[in-house]
Amino acid sequence: MTFRIVLLSLLLSAFSISSLDDKVRLETRVDRVHRELGMTGEGVIVAILDRGIDYEHPDFRNEDGTTRILFIYDMTDDTGAGASDNSFGLGTIYTRAQINAALTSGIRLATRDAFGHGTTTAGLAAGNGRASDGLYAGMAPDADLIVVKIVGGAPAHGNEPAEESADVRDMEAAMDFVIQKAEEAGQPFVALANIGSIGAASDGTTAWARAIDERFGDDFPGRVFVTGTSDDGGMPNHAAGLIQAGQSADLLIHKGDAGNLRFEMWYPGSDRYDVTIIGPGGTFGPYAYPVNANRDTQQTVDFTYFHNGTAVDFWDAASSRREILIDFATSGDYTVRLERKLGIDGRFDAFLNPSRLFEGVNNRFESFVVPGYTVWDMASSQTNIAPNSYVLRHDWTDIDGVARSESDEGAIGDLWLGSGIGPTMDDRRGVTVSAPGERLFAPYAPRSFYATDRANIVRDDGAGGMYGLQSAVSAAAPVTTGIIALMLQANPQLGAVDVRVALQQTAREDAFTGDTPNSRWGFGKIDAFAAVARILGVVDLVEVEGALPREATLFANYPNPFSGSTTLRFALPAPADVRLSVFDMLGRDVTVLVDQSLSAGVYETAFHAEALPAGVYVVRLEAGGRVFSRTLTHIR
Repeated sequence: MTFRIVLLSLLLSAFSISSLDDKVRLETRVDRVHRELGMTGEGVIVAILDRGIDYEHPDFRNEDGTTRILFIYDMTDDTGAGASDNSFGLGTIYTRAQINAALTSGIRLATRDAFGHGTTTAGLAAGNGRASDGLYAGMAPDADLIVVKIVGGAPAHGNEPAEESADVRDMEAAMDFVIQKAEEAGQPFVALANIGSIGAASDGTTAWARAIDERFGDDFPGRVFVTGTSDDGGMPNHAAGLIQAGQSADLLIHKGDAGNLRFEMWYPGSDRYDVTIIGPGGTFGPYAYPVNANRDTQQTVDFTYFHNGTAVDFWDAASSRREILIDFATSGDYTVRLERKLGIDGRFDAFLNPSRLFEGVNNRFESFVVPGYTVWDMASSQTNIAPNSYVLRHDWTDIDGVARSESDEGAIGDLWLGSGIGPTMDDRRGVTVSAPGERLFAPYAPRSFYATDRANIVRDDGAGGMYGLQSAVSAAAPVTTGIIALMLQANPQLGAVDVRVALQQTAREDAFTGDTPNSRWGFGKIDAFAAVARILGVVDLVEVEGALPREATLFANYPNPFSGSTTLRFALPAPADVRLSVFDMLGRDVTVLVDQSLSAGVYETAFHAEALPAGVYVVRLEAGGRVFSRTLTHIR
């Protein structure tokens, strides 16, 4: 293989950072992907499944004012359900021609992003930054867009009417619409469902999780699906334990919010639990467990109770788990008493929703609390890319010039406290990688509910309030999505598993991530440049600080032994023609990592051996008329 070499000096970079570089692109090294590798998402579709989009925003328009959006599919409005071009029989489809006509005439389409979340999502993934002269461009600024308005709802604000709440109607139809339109366009795509919170069985068996696996993966090149882990981490909203046969356990719950609180519990189909509920209104039950195909339903002033047998549940899960779902209406303290009658396992996992970090821990478990297990069900599919979020910044200046700061949700560089973390209920890691997501700047829809909070609109020296804060996994997921669009431009034939492996193998560790992989960070912090460079066959040769030796030197690799990849470092006392290559123990050439003239300095690069069998290899440095070698031990 012939490699292109990319040099980076940490002391004297050929590129000086200008005022037009937003922090998230520097942190992820997307700026280098744009500048050095030439990948900007051109020829790739970014599909956003969210609350709609402000199609009038300059960041979603070309230089001539035309739209970058191929389609908007508003699934919350059935006005166009019977149209000839709507094969799904629900929602309303708007074409690029219709969007352009609306932009030209000024007569707005019926679809909007009333809340504002969909616009920030699309902008972080693929906005072109036109309203800020490039300052707040997204990860893939030249990608095409398909937008599916899959949920809705917003209060009345300013001159805008309220939007009626709308839950997801048909996730599979949303996926199939994107697949259909991408195939018609002949383009690869990455789709993001930027929704979801814990509750359903996060074991990859629910209908939505299975729908991802049926449509994405190695059998479907050029298709990738993303959904973040959840915003439900960092709170006592997961309870788990083991109950011995004939024993009972009391799950203590505090309900502080005035709204509905949902309790959802899953346990093995071989087990049987009777349930007693003690709350403000008294003691109710015990309610006997249902038989396999039945559902027991009970209702009081304080709660509505459902207990499902193995053949019924609310999520069409393919597993044999049993489900208990309780909606608590009245605030106060509750006890859910579980009495195990039969079975051989005894494990249970229970969740509370909502339990909001940013509004205080008003709803919480007070017994059997177990951290983690806050990856929502759709993110637990086998082929999904599931990022979570770490903190990028604390401080910003709002549109009125007021200095703002929020620093109580994690240190800069550390995991955002609300990030959903693993493992999944079937004990997989659950997190692919982590991306910066806390306190990002993204396009705001001026007519949206988001735009009513002036404290969150950023002062951007001339953009006129067109950008504001987006945070949490809702920001990290579109950043990851845009980076995947860059990867698909580099190789349109990549499948979902290819993308996941490349992201995992190139993610970086630091003092915050600790040793990876783990269930909090996945494989570490996302590195866009390393991922795209790996796909292109580019060696990321880095010049680092270090004293120059008197002669050329090949240092010991680290780690050694290694699994997957290891770092090679060498030093040159003077300019030299350099060849750095790897051989197996039979003397066969495995790869050439460097073959060019270099100036004096200390350099390092990575040797990726994931596709190679375990064994001993030899790295050889030829420089300055001398040859150096060391052995590398690759383990599985």
